Amino acid sequence: MNRNDFDRSCRQLRKKYKYEFSEEFLEDLKHLFVRALGQPEELTLELMDYCCPGETFEDELQERMGDIVDLFRLDLDENSSRLTQSDWEYLKDLVNSWAMDMDMDVVTYVMQHIVSQGGFH
Repeated sequence: MNRNDFDRSCRQLRKKYKYEFSEEFLEDLKHLFVRALGQPEELTLELMDYCCPGETFEDELQERMGDIVDLFRLDLDENSSRLTQSDWEYLKDLVNSWAMDMDMDVVTYVMQHIVSQGGFH
């Protein structure tokens, strides 16, 4: 699943739940994110907890999650990325702890972007 598919599916989910944030919506969103990221489920759920800490799901959050999907699908456009410095630092720690369970091409790609974004001080 690429970013366009993820965005389209998010819009459908939001419409299905009448743009209300609920436990059911969050569960469906988790399943969608797991499918879209294509990484170990536990890693993706940790990332989901980071991405959705509150009780809302706004357009900005969907855009950032789309950037994360692009990143883990080896297709991130850094020039249009909405990821913040704290996102990059979180991703560095997350990938470091999960690297042995991930495809090394993905680890390398993500770490290259983290380095280019100043994630290693």
